[in-house]
Amino acid sequence: MSDITLAVGNGALGSAEVSYGTDPRPPDSVSPGTDPLTAIAIQTLSQAVEMLREDVEHERDRADQAEHRVDELLHQLTEAPERGLGADPMTAIGTQTLSQAVEMLREDLEHERDRADRAERQVEEGRQRIDELQASLADERRRIDGLQTDFADARTAAMLTGWEAAALRARLSLLTDERRRPWWRRWFR
Repeated sequence: MSDITLAVGNGALGSAEVSYGTDPRPPDSVSPGTDPLTAIAIQTLSQAVEMLREDVEHERDRADQAEHRVDELLHQLTEAPERGLGADPMTAIGTQTLSQAVEMLREDLEHERDRADRAERQVEEGRQRIDELQASLADERRRIDGLQTDFADARTAAMLTGWEAAALRARLSLLTDERRRPWWRRWFR
């Protein structure tokens, strides 16, 4: 549906005018009249962004849990020498094992943070792509509106030219009609 309305008056020359309606929607919204492929692409990208956002939240939760576990183990390691358990060889082995476990958890935590950062970047890229598609859609809508305006103007001009030609033909027929000439012009040719 176009925003252009062509209003033609009583048929007299210059009585046609073109009025332009306004669309209350912002140009970057997806309307039901949008190209189905564009709407599907925007919907798919929105779903992908939402899935990536959920993945980021999940990875953040896992990273927080790992960080909490690392803090717990560090707390246990700092309390071990205070208890005086460092003299026993089994305790020393346990402490060493806990230290290695803490190091492994730190590495895992760093890995999970990297994954969360990558997922966050992907979400941002998805948002940027959606913004680009919506801007492109708005540009295309403006271009289509301009073309429809030009078409309506050309059609109005063609109609006016046709009416002018009809009026000139009618005038010419009045001037050249044999029956309309005065009798002395018809007799003395």
